[in-house]
Amino acid sequence: MDVPAPERVLAIVNPASGARRGRSVIERLREIRIPDITLQITTPDFDFARIVEQGVANGIDRIMVAGGDGTLMGGVSGARQVLGDDMLPFAWVPVGTGNIVSGFLGIPHRLPQALKLALGPGKIWPIDLAQVGDHFSVLRVSTSFEAEAVRNITNEDKNRLGLLAYGISGFQSLRRVRPTEYLISLDGQPPIRAEGVLAFITSTGALTMVHGRSVINEAIRPDDGLLYAGVVRPLLPGRVLNGFRHFLTGNGLPPEAIMYFSAHKRIVIDTARPELTQIDGDPLGTTPLIADLMPGALPIVVPAHK
Repeated sequence: MDVPAPERVLAIVNPASGARRGRSVIERLREIRIPDITLQITTPDFDFARIVEQGVANGIDRIMVAGGDGTLMGGVSGARQVLGDDMLPFAWVPVGTGNIVSGFLGIPHRLPQALKLALGPGKIWPIDLAQVGDHFSVLRVSTSFEAEAVRNITNEDKNRLGLLAYGISGFQSLRRVRPTEYLISLDGQPPIRAEGVLAFITSTGALTMVHGRSVINEAIRPDDGLLYAGVVRPLLPGRVLNGFRHFLTGNGLPPEAIMYFSAHKRIVIDTARPELTQIDGDPLGTTPLIADLMPGALPIVVPAHK
């Protein structure tokens, strides 16, 4: 569905994203006169829902978020809490470290083009979300070494090393990981037992960013109305080398590395011992992970040709 250029935009920007890229967005937005922009800059205790509620009261017709995947998740979660199924068109300017979601959505990474799309006409793509408590995940929720890496990485690491910071932190955590038996319940059915080194839940299929593009499972569409669980198989020495070879050549994880499961409504992942969890690059808590599918819940603005 085509969407016209907005008249009033609530722009939420994370100034710490992508070294100075977040601040560059702020500087550019302050120079724009049309459309009317209400600029909100995030802080460590930023209340996304309250800011969205204020924006709606002031008559906004689009929400724009500039930041990384975690900032996007915060903006989406706040908007869903306030608007529910009456979501406004939602635009994203990817300026963070990972920016994985933007890759499969076709959203430009260069600031001029990304801002032109965010503040102009485009097309609405209603993509699925995974709801975990009060959070709405666009990317994935996961356990094990990925969650530990997210907990250990600092903003200084992100600014200094970029996406490589996640790889280094993740590899350090991966060296200590041991296989775990995951109990995966699909739509209330008895749990399936699967051994692996990491489990995740996704509504979009996005896994990581390689060579500037998002690596996704080609069998998964962000709007297919299904929720997916994945378990990364135990990484034997040969499998580790094979995995790194696939990543270095831009192909993501080898097909045999992940077991996939799907559900129409809810997925629960549990472990005998609590494991750390993360959601879209932010620390979450510990297992169990309980995720509900929200089909077509995010009307995101994408290029007209997407």
